Amino acid sequence: MKNKLTVTEDTAEMVPSESHASEEENEAPVKAKRSKPEMSGGDEDDVYHPVKLSRSDLYRPPTAEELNQLKETESLFHCSLLKMQMEELLKEVALSERRKRQIDSFVQAVTKLLQTVPNSSDVELSDLSWLTSAVQVPFLLVPNATKGKFHMAPPASVDLIGSYPLGTCTKPRITVDLAVTIPADILHPKDVLNQRYPRKRALYLAGLAQCFASSSDIGSMRYSCLHGNRLRPILLLTPPGKDSSSFTLRIHVCPPPGFFKPSRFNPQRNNIRTEWYSGLQNSQCESGEPPTPHYNSSVLGDLLPRAHLQFLSAISSQCSAFADGVALLKVWLRQRELDQGTGCFNGFLASMLLAYLLTTHRISNSMTAYQLLRNSLNFLASADLTVNGISLARDPDSTAPSLAEFHSAFQLQHEATLSMQFWDNPTVDGFHSLLMTPKPMIRTSDHVFQLCELVKLQSSCKKMNLLGELMDHSGNYVHTALPFILSLLQRGLGPRIHLLTHSLSPDPEWSVESEAPKHKDQPPLAFGLLLTPELAFSVLERGPAADSPKAAEFRQLWGSRSELRRFQDSSITEAVLWDGESICQKRLVPRQIIAHLLQLYVFDLIVPRHDRYHDIIQC
Repeated sequence: MKNKLTVTEDTAEMVPSESHASEEENEAPVKAKRSKPEMSGGDEDDVYHPVKLSRSDLYRPPTAEELNQLKETESLFHCSLLKMQMEELLKEVALSERRKRQIDSFVQAVTKLLQTVPNSSDVELSDLSWLTSAVQVPFLLVPNATKGKFHMAPPASVDLIGSYPLGTCTKPRITVDLAVTIPADILHPKDVLNQRYPRKRALYLAGLAQCFASSSDIGSMRYSCLHGNRLRPILLLTPPGKDSSSFTLRIHVCPPPGFFKPSRFNPQRNNIRTEWYSGLQNSQCESGEPPTPHYNSSVLGDLLPRAHLQFLSAISSQCSAFADGVALLKVWLRQRELDQGTGCFNGFLASMLLAYLLTTHRISNSMTAYQLLRNSLNFLASADLTVNGISLARDPDSTAPSLAEFHSAFQLQHEATLSMQFWDNPTVDGFHSLLMTPKPMIRTSDHVFQLCELVKLQSSCKKMNLLGELMDHSGNYVHTALPFILSLLQRGLGPRIHLLTHSLSPDPEWSVESEAPKHKDQPPLAFGLLLTPELAFSVLERGPAADSPKAAEFRQLWGSRSELRRFQDSSITEAVLWDGESICQKRLVPRQIIAHLLQLYVFDLIVPRHDRYHDIIQC
């Protein structure tokens, strides 16, 4: 006869009925286990011993092993949820097949138009009479004259480059890049000197715009600059009709492959002569002409788009998740406004970063897009690009420079570090924090101020003796003065701030019928401060001892605001005392420091009070 089993309500355990229950009540609680089978009437049955847990066993704290299991389960759930959300995001930003067909049709139409560009006779480089009044040259012709001849001719080749053929093009801002090669007979090997090649590049672009002006296959035409670089103007085309806002085709003008020697663009070489640019003899004849690394890199960039596409295509063919990983990284950059404007970390650099991590085996070809994004952010958070730099040149004899001067590295590294903290925190919605929430500078900084009336920086470059840097930036006095201003403010604010960032000037766009905008026409330059709370509002800037060798350096930095002071510990040191009695006034100490340093080193304004700078500095 089989034993009957019942379930008690208080312990929810199976116990034998009647006689077995009475015998077990007096026994001490034991751990539930499966007993050996007993024979009853020739049948073999499994019998479970009763269990009655004490209150201390019911409410005992979990062991370390149980806690680890709970944490692992929570982490796996958090990561799995993030992975699924990112997979859905990738579907949203991917281009549809219908959109791809529209792009292919428009590219084909533009390519046919490019083959109809008429030939023209040679003219002087400064002669613009062959252009109609409906088209302007997208270049600031300063100085006005330079040597060289120019004529129009059909392009030598037309190639798709960039993210679209690579498969990393994403919504909502869809841009497709088309490389148009200038015929070799238009150029001369010495065109690298004194802006000759950039001017021929701009003239050829204007000739293309004049050719497109009468075509019904083109919707709208505008000029812009590649990442804000005035030496690299581009032509923006949109399709006609209702699809005019769906995507933009960017026309890039490039020299023939191998036309210029890469060694001419070494960062230490000079390609802008002082006498041509300023009209004056070079006063630094003993040391030679100053190097022009920014100008050199802008020309060098036109030599490499096809080689970059081939390199990235080879990397993408080995890693199946490469395109999705780049897409996620581009979304992360876009939400932080780091992918647009001068000095941005654009989608191309995101692709090259992933390629670098793959070629150096920091990440694996078998990783998913989720893992590629995580490892990329972890690399950005932990690697100091300003010290080590990275170079993707495969040729050991290549003269390509490294990223030793990566100006946005600090801001990029700060954002990557914060993102990793959100990623690993299961109590935070990491997906929305990483990829769905916009983070403009006004939301990430404690203090934000703007430099207005940027035209005043033109005289500031002369005051700071930055002629060589001004030639290197081809007259862009805003970009010339910016590194000096950042270094000055970093020295003056010192430990008061954790991070100093600046806005990236947006890429200018203007009609083909208008002249190129002046440098002063860009929006005010914004700076963001991330403060150190315990030091930011101190009214005393205590310097070195009066007899210290560093005292002279301190006095030079602060000028008339520096004075000797005796402190309670009997020490006599250099010091600067800022205005601030109330908490409200102390919160403006960083503003006093900024206004004083800018007045002393940058702007030629002699006024006694810092609040007179409101027309230049806006907080």
